[in-house]
Amino acid sequence: MTHSSQSEFLWFLQLSRDGEFIGTKDKPPRRPTLAYLQSLISTAGEAGFDALLTATNYHSEHENYTAAVAALARSAPTDPGLLIAVRPGMFHPAMYAKMLATLQNLFPGRVRLNIVTGSSPAENAMYGDFEDHARRYERTRDFMTILRQLWTAPPPQSHRSDLYAFEDAVLDPPPVAPIPLYFGGASPAAQTIAADLADVYLMWGEREDMLQERLTQMRALEAQTGRPLRYGLRTHVIVRETEAEARAAAERLISRVDPAVRAAFVASHAHIDGVGQQRQIDLLRGVGEDLMVEPNLWAGVGMARSGVGVAIVGDPAQVAAKIRRYEAMGFSSFIFSGYPHLEEARRFGELVMPLLRGGQQEERALHTNRVAPVV
Repeated sequence: MTHSSQSEFLWFLQLSRDGEFIGTKDKPPRRPTLAYLQSLISTAGEAGFDALLTATNYHSEHENYTAAVAALARSAPTDPGLLIAVRPGMFHPAMYAKMLATLQNLFPGRVRLNIVTGSSPAENAMYGDFEDHARRYERTRDFMTILRQLWTAPPPQSHRSDLYAFEDAVLDPPPVAPIPLYFGGASPAAQTIAADLADVYLMWGEREDMLQERLTQMRALEAQTGRPLRYGLRTHVIVRETEAEARAAAERLISRVDPAVRAAFVASHAHIDGVGQQRQIDLLRGVGEDLMVEPNLWAGVGMARSGVGVAIVGDPAQVAAKIRRYEAMGFSSFIFSGYPHLEEARRFGELVMPLLRGGQQEERALHTNRVAPVV
């Protein structure tokens, strides 16, 4: 019997259309209605997940803060909370500090924040943000500093820099519970900010040697600051009863990638200036026909999706073992997703979560040859 994992596990709250295939010419069939968002949250809770990430990008059907408020209000107080992503260029931090404090006070303990600097100037421009890479990270540091200042220091508070200014701000009441700050980025600037200000430093899935190199870099920064950090990993996951079925499901996911959609996606790479996103692109370029990066890590999602492009693929024992390897490296926060998100959350909960939380195959919730098949 292996030990019960003490890590936190998060799922993904899909704010775009959901379906069984990615990269298709037509939009996926399932819209992110409020009812679907609520069902995703409750299903993730039943599967054993601690929270769900709401990403932020202009191409999603919903703006994520508005959707988060609606979804939290619709779900039960005992359901998982949300890790809400925000781009510092979208809000003044004094206002956003108040917004998040309000949300945490209305839904105690169910709010976390993911700071996203952004990797594509072309996409940032959709929000009216035309700052270059270096300036965006300066702004991110100021944004995170102000949030912590207003949430923890006694009012009134003032701040003045060439990026943000406010005078005698009174944030009352402060958040009823601390709001953890999650933050990722592969550039030296991002790593320094994380060491100084983040609670959880997020990485996208890569080869284990690449992750270990970054962990070593971050631990050196930890030693300099004296601040303890937690480490999080963001990947997709495709689990089935057997490895062969999982590999087939992975291939099926990208079996309808439209050539025109793929060509436009590749062309968009020219507008990327984020180090982490470029590493994902390079990872896909370096794999063979089977798209396997290393055992049980597959890069096929990067064929048609920005952000993290890899998935853990395998049978329940293989997926759990891969997660255990990450835990042994030092990761204690995991953000997973799969298509469609509701069915795959349930599948992970039935096949993998008992191996992580319970530690024995015999403790699986269901005993069937196929769990929640997608037809």
